[in-house]
Amino acid sequence: MAELLGQHRYQLDAKGRIALPAKFRDAYADGVYLTLGEDGCLYAFPKEEWNRRRDELRAHGAGGQASRARARMFFGNAERADLDGQGRLVVPQKLRSQVGLTREAIVLGVSDWLEIWPASVWDRYEQQHAGAYATGALDPQANR
Repeated sequence: MAELLGQHRYQLDAKGRIALPAKFRDAYADGVYLTLGEDGCLYAFPKEEWNRRRDELRAHGAGGQASRARARMFFGNAERADLDGQGRLVVPQKLRSQVGLTREAIVLGVSDWLEIWPASVWDRYEQQHAGAYATGALDPQANR
């Protein structure tokens, strides 16, 4: 599977559809697995990455309260969708409402999956983190 990279700004149409970049469409030939993401976005997983995440969550089982809560949020807000013939994805109304996605969206490639952000939320997030990224403060190895 090709890496999903870059940042793209799009308009949702009246039916809640967003056109995925052509370079991403092959990764989603077997469907798109949408769920509520973290930090105010939606996650859009290709089938292979969805299966990996599913197996990872299952491996943690129902042993602890945090594991159960994470699984409930992740799977309870998930929906499978297909791209239409023009490479558009219908983002379900429930998910759009949960993150405040109205008209303008950012589709962000995060290597193995996409994130779909309301443009204003992404712009604020990017602004808050750009300085720390530039200085290396977001390096997980540095925070150990």
